[in-house]
Amino acid sequence: MLTFMSEQTLDVDPYIVVVKLWIYVTESFEVFVGYEPHWYLKDPPVPPVPRVEDFGLVNVDPALLHVVPPPPAPPVEGNGDNEIIDLTSDTESEMTRHQW
Repeated sequence: MLTFMSEQTLDVDPYIVVVKLWIYVTESFEVFVGYEPHWYLKDPPVPPVPRVEDFGLVNVDPALLHVVPPPPAPPVEGNGDNEIIDLTSDTESEMTRHQW
């Protein structure tokens, strides 16, 4: 089998695409083609720094703002089992001992 590789660079504004191409030719002259594109930005994006004026905020009296606590959680009921579970025990030997 013969293998041919090529790399093409395409300028697609604002990106640059690097495409890797593979061509496989078998002994019976079958041709297989594969490709792998890699997209890159030419320049990193520069976001504008937001200003307070951009948000259209309104002056509010701070006395009107207060913290609302979350509602209390319902009480938890136990199932009555207070046994300690050993997480380091061999569960397979436990299964054979109980014979489910």
